Amino acid sequence: MKTISPADCGNSPKMQLVLELTQAFASYDLERVASQLAEDIVWTLVGDSPISGKRQFLEALEEMSSNKAAELLIHQILSHGKEAAVHGEMAMADGKRYGFADFYEFSSAGSKTVKRITSYVIPL
Repeated sequence: MKTISPADCGNSPKMQLVLELTQAFASYDLERVASQLAEDIVWTLVGDSPISGKRQFLEALEEMSSNKAAELLIHQILSHGKEAAVHGEMAMADGKRYGFADFYEFSSAGSKTVKRITSYVIPL
């Protein structure tokens, strides 16, 4: 998968982590994603019911995995304390494009464990 991101996305360890997580989500790298999730993670895809629990999260992600991203364009990553956000665009293998914004809450400011994600995804 081709990834395009601003040069400053690696300015902090948290921003680099969010970039790597976004790449793992877009390519459906379940092993990489699983290593960063809290057991009691809550994932809210805005417009759908929240997904609670690591196992349910990974099952939902696996159900989506038939259409991987061919290109990931990151517009911006922000981080502060235990929170981070990323927004960008994905070009999928089937030719469809989506705009997205993901908001992360980590267990603590220094943690690499994600306990909550809120995702907005719209077709372009």
